[in-house]
Amino acid sequence: MTEFAREAVTVWRTRNLIQYVLEDLEKRVKKDKPTKLSVFFTALSAYMRDPTNLFLKGPPGVGKTYNVVETLRYFPVEDTWMLGGLSPKALIHDHGVLLNKYGEPIDMLDRPVKPRKHGGQSEEEYAGVLESYKDKVQAWREEIQGSYTLIDLSHKILVFLEAPEYRTFHMLYPILSHDTERISYRFTDKTSRGQLRTSKVVIQGWPATIFLTVDKLYVEELATRSFTATPEASAEKIMAANILTNRKASYPWQYNRETEEFKVIKLLVSSIRTRFIEEKMGVVVPFPNLHAEFPKEIVRDMRDFQHFTQLLKTIAALNFYQRPFMKTGDNKFLLAGIQDVKEALQIYSEIFETTRTGTEERILTFYRDFVKDGESPYLKQLTALYNDLHEKKASSEIIRRMLMRLSEIGYVNIQRDDEDKRLNVYVPLVKNPEMSKIRHVLETWTISAFKLEKDLDNWRKNILQQTLFYHYKKFSEDTWGEAEINIENALKLVSEGKNFRVADQEKCRIFSKPDSRLETEKKRESVHESKTWTLLDISEVPEGPVPLGRKREKFE
Repeated sequence: MTEFAREAVTVWRTRNLIQYVLEDLEKRVKKDKPTKLSVFFTALSAYMRDPTNLFLKGPPGVGKTYNVVETLRYFPVEDTWMLGGLSPKALIHDHGVLLNKYGEPIDMLDRPVKPRKHGGQSEEEYAGVLESYKDKVQAWREEIQGSYTLIDLSHKILVFLEAPEYRTFHMLYPILSHDTERISYRFTDKTSRGQLRTSKVVIQGWPATIFLTVDKLYVEELATRSFTATPEASAEKIMAANILTNRKASYPWQYNRETEEFKVIKLLVSSIRTRFIEEKMGVVVPFPNLHAEFPKEIVRDMRDFQHFTQLLKTIAALNFYQRPFMKTGDNKFLLAGIQDVKEALQIYSEIFETTRTGTEERILTFYRDFVKDGESPYLKQLTALYNDLHEKKASSEIIRRMLMRLSEIGYVNIQRDDEDKRLNVYVPLVKNPEMSKIRHVLETWTISAFKLEKDLDNWRKNILQQTLFYHYKKFSEDTWGEAEINIENALKLVSEGKNFRVADQEKCRIFSKPDSRLETEKKRESVHESKTWTLLDISEVPEGPVPLGRKREKFE
């Protein structure tokens, strides 16, 4: 194992990995913390059993595409599909694989070609070759019979740069909404001779999806099954982005290489991908009463709680090498920790209102700043008030459209003015903060963490007796593996809310900030040690780290 590989594993087991990812992303994408994390965890969820969907909303130029492109650089290129206005034909031809009825690939280049008679060939010889050709044609027809085109979306990250065609969206909807994992269609296409042919198309697997445009109403159907986030449009972000652009133009060589931190994160994503796909790892949330900490005022809260638990599981997956896991029968489950719950709440609180309403932050901010108190109920007043406080002016039509959207989501009631029936009055309906429940949980975290501790104890009483618990430990300089631990130590790791700590004062230079360093790991009781392996494929790891020009830092 190279030194870079050893240092990478040390980072995976010791750092606050969310902060570590943000520190590296901030070098290329300024501000937009909720958006960057939403994109990152949506993409990471592609490798889990129930991936998520994300809608990025906001005016053109706010940075939706840039956020996605830069964040997805950590993920394998073959897993990421950047899609434009996708037609059914393009989906099938660009991403489909032709299979026979047994599920084996068919190569169209193997199709028999009728032989031509050569000058020196006798009639008998040509007849024999022709007879052989006919046999091949018959075998080919049998091969083609029952064939179908498979579009496997499993563990893919679909980025819709433009809204797909309606027919494509209609085809994909049962998959994107997780109604079914496999669906068949009959598709009519033209052959090379211009003849119409009906073929079978099978779409299977749940991908993680990111939508960068919602200019088609039919795409909004999926919004209730998705997270919604909006990149910032603040003056501070614009200034920071312009400074970054200027520096890239002045010192391009500083931005053309991958940082050590980037390589560490990319390698971690690849490792998590392997663990969850090849080992079919799941995630357990050992807090049966977690739902009590989540809003439950409207019907949508049921579906949003499902989204929240999936976000929690994905955060636990990022901390794969810092969490214990359990085996029961042939199943393996990573255990989410109390710290994972806190981080999930912190991230979700940032996108809670945009997700719950399916509305971009700019419109919600307009409501909070100008509409909520009801002091200016007329369109003319609201337009003037908005323009007084904004350097970039908005027309009354833009303000009217924002008010219409607020009416659609139940924030505003539009009614005729009692004195002048030609005028509309915009009456605010939502007075209290929508995310007060989640904020209260975070503000009283000591109490909330205590509740989760009790919840964990209740979970323990209901698990199977034959369940075995493990964590990853270092066996030698180059190998890590699974070490069995007792249930007390496993649940202690879940409830501590701290990252794993290294065992032997290892050194690592991949830290960006010294205040993020953690204490060294105390030795934990081990009942049995099993299954060791070299954690990384060294052939895929760089021979050595790119010098960062800073001294080694020591874990304390």
